[in-house]
Amino acid sequence: MLKTENLSVGYGSYVVVEGINLEISEGEILCIIGPNGAGKSTLLKTIATYLKPKKGIVYLNGMKIHDLKPKDLAKEMAVVLTERVNPGNMTGFDIIAIGRHPYTDLFGRLTEKDREIIIESAKAVNAEYLLNKNFFEMSDGERQKIMIARALAQEPKVLILDEPTSFLDARHKIELTLLLRKLVDERNLAIVVTLHDIELALRIADKMALIKNHKVIAYGHPENVMRRDVVNDLYDLKDANYSKIIGYFELKSKPIKNKRVFVVCGAGTGANVLRYLVKNGYSVVVGVLHKNDADYVIAEAMGVEIIEEDAYNKISDENFEKALRELKYSDVVVYTNFPTGEMNYKNLKLIESAKEYGKKIIYYDGNISVLNGI
Repeated sequence: MLKTENLSVGYGSYVVVEGINLEISEGEILCIIGPNGAGKSTLLKTIATYLKPKKGIVYLNGMKIHDLKPKDLAKEMAVVLTERVNPGNMTGFDIIAIGRHPYTDLFGRLTEKDREIIIESAKAVNAEYLLNKNFFEMSDGERQKIMIARALAQEPKVLILDEPTSFLDARHKIELTLLLRKLVDERNLAIVVTLHDIELALRIADKMALIKNHKVIAYGHPENVMRRDVVNDLYDLKDANYSKIIGYFELKSKPIKNKRVFVVCGAGTGANVLRYLVKNGYSVVVGVLHKNDADYVIAEAMGVEIIEEDAYNKISDENFEKALRELKYSDVVVYTNFPTGEMNYKNLKLIESAKEYGKKIIYYDGNISVLNGI
């Protein structure tokens, strides 16, 4: 449906991104991510025909998009950019009605069908209650809903959105990204969107394009392209690691305190403990963790020392002895009261050994404040 062929975009004589080859079909979301200034917005503005390509072609249903008449294009593609609008005293209904202009007569008169589509567009984004409200009285989240409803009123097949969550709080960011997925599934739209929030992008995107250093450094299914080496490089990360399994970042361990903490955990019970200790600069050892354990995934991304066991294997005597040696050199032991069974019961012996060694043991019960005593 929408395709770029060897596209280069920019301003004047300056090329911002070059050699872009992307493709999106109906019922798909293509999410474009990258550092600020990478050229994401320039690319979207070129696709939306606000800018002319420096090189290459954008196709819409096999037609060169920059050759289409604006009115014809408006029936195929709708655009929502980040720029804040100041429409005076216009209501939500008035704003959405702008989306019907490609279909109205010379005087812009709305038919009964137009009015039905306006109301239906508001309902689609859960904004029917905003139809009679003045735009300037709306919250940022409400305004964004109205702008998307205006785009839907054009009855497009392609929807272009540039950083639609930029001014929104956490709740409205989640609500809006879920709305995009709903529109794709229910209306079979093709959506091209730029987002800053990688975690949300991963949840809704069918394809991802990563832009850095004037080019697309990775493109394809997010499950394939969002690897640690790629994402760390994309954002030049030095103090954090991207985790493909978690779909987000963990701080790297950088001990600054002269205290070594041994964490005995499992089944995800140690996640918050590990994050607290790494964030506060403690030297951390964790074990014995199976490689398929949620706590292992987090600890590995943090780069803390892990005494590990292969998945589905009982903790070996060798790994138990290794953990015991590390425990002896630790100042504090944190026990998270995790589920135990045949595979990991030896971890309970570590706690018994800690008592015999006279180690300070902190029993974590879900209240992170107990760690203040370390």
